[in-house]
Amino acid sequence: MSDHRFFQPEGPFSLGHIAGVIGAELLHPERAGEMVHDVAELAGAAPGELAVFCDPRHAQAFADCHAGVVVTSRKLSDYPHNGSALLLADDPRLAFARAGKLFYPRAEPRAAIHPRAFVAASAAIGADTQIGCGAVVGENAKIGARCRIAPNAVIGDGVIVGDDTAIGANSCVSHALVGSHVNIAENVSIGGEGFGFVPSPEGPVRVSQVGRVVIEDKVEIGGNCAIDRGSLGDTVIGAMSVIDNLVQIGHNVKLGKGCILAGQAGIAGSTVLGNCVMVGGAASISDHLTIGDGAKIAGKSGVMRDVAPGETVAGYPAVPVRQWH
Repeated sequence: MSDHRFFQPEGPFSLGHIAGVIGAELLHPERAGEMVHDVAELAGAAPGELAVFCDPRHAQAFADCHAGVVVTSRKLSDYPHNGSALLLADDPRLAFARAGKLFYPRAEPRAAIHPRAFVAASAAIGADTQIGCGAVVGENAKIGARCRIAPNAVIGDGVIVGDDTAIGANSCVSHALVGSHVNIAENVSIGGEGFGFVPSPEGPVRVSQVGRVVIEDKVEIGGNCAIDRGSLGDTVIGAMSVIDNLVQIGHNVKLGKGCILAGQAGIAGSTVLGNCVMVGGAASISDHLTIGDGAKIAGKSGVMRDVAPGETVAGYPAVPVRQWH
């Protein structure tokens, strides 16, 4: 159960309603009218709460659980349990995630601009957008409808932000076009100068960084990430991609749609990732490479060559995962 000082669940909802929303089958339809008040972890769930059982390693917790309802699969439902109502789904984790969104939908922004925020006169602010204390919106910036700009966030000159996008506290967005339904967490740097230098007798000479960052729709970016703008072209984050905390993305990198990057991963400049690429934690990918659609890169790998579509690599330097093992 969540701490209600910070999170207020919606509901309660009936089991029948929940089953319809999450696409699950209620094993005992006669219990469809029972009410559920919250979601909880399997080991600590109480009557009136919903939990998930998706791994046989947690069979003992399932047997001991007092949750009012448990989301699980038909196969796992054969394990002993305490009489909880069961919601059967092909993918219990996905069904439970949908239940979480039912109980804890994203809060709507409060349409207001804090008196201590600075919004340039030439900026355009969409309807029902919330701008927090200390935030800055630069000249000719355009913020869409129903956005949330948290305290001390900085939206640079000319930046465009689509509808229903949230930008976390202390984040800085410059030289960027940001899509709709994007969620940018706290302390994120987007659009900074890329790491491009040429050696000279007088020391390193910085290469001009005059490109942009293009973030497509429904992207999630975790805290303390850095995404550099392009040198001449654009850095592109494909739609529906998910980026964990502490990820570095260099100039002119291009991510396809639905990519997943775990924490502390780093991608050097001008590397291209296809659609649905998965990158494990602390993996490092060298510059000017091509990572094919659906490729998987294990955590802490060092990728120094192209990776074929669908290939799984691991190690340093990264090789096919079976070879690494």
